[in-house]
Amino acid sequence: MIREAVVAATLAVGAISVAPHAAAYEGDVPGMNFQATLGAPCDNYERFIFGRGPSGQAEACHFPPPNQFPAATTGYWVISYPLYGVQQNGAKCPGSQAAAQTPDGLPMLCLGAQGWQPGWFTGAGFFPPAD
Repeated sequence: MIREAVVAATLAVGAISVAPHAAAYEGDVPGMNFQATLGAPCDNYERFIFGRGPSGQAEACHFPPPNQFPAATTGYWVISYPLYGVQQNGAKCPGSQAAAQTPDGLPMLCLGAQGWQPGWFTGAGFFPPAD
């Protein structure tokens, strides 16, 4: 009886250890969601929006556009630019197509000569946070 329980526990641990899962990467930010899945619903689309999918791909929680029909009640996970950790507003950044986070959880985008700027990038453009 004990032998069967030990074998079952060993098999369960083995199955869990080979299952795909996201790991921490150098550019990860506080509040990361390591259970993100592309296209899946999410609700953290204002602050601490970043996550990693099972393959390790950086993802961001975005709220659908307001003209979507039927109206959405939740955000969804989309592919994010590579993450560069927590940055300060206006600090030098590596170039376009880079994402970061402010110390208080707002998403940031590298805007070239303007440096890191907090805000959201959508298909309609870049939107800084409302003051």
